Amino acid sequence: MQATLTLVLCLVSAPEQCEVRQKRVDAQACFYGGANVVAAETPAGFRAVHARCDPDHRGSLAPGSAARRTG
Repeated sequence: MQATLTLVLCLVSAPEQCEVRQKRVDAQACFYGGANVVAAETPAGFRAVHARCDPDHRGSLAPGSAARRTG
């Protein structure tokens, strides 16, 4: 299963200059080894100020059918 890792990275030399990067990574590594994954995906000269793992969804997120009302 894959997840999308979203990172907000700021330059070490200019902390006000930041960018957002997204990368697909292994979901287990992202959720259980998050700090290691973030460190591995942070390039030299940048520091991560925010990181988020979002699992990739399979199928539809819409409800299958409306529940019947009884009573």
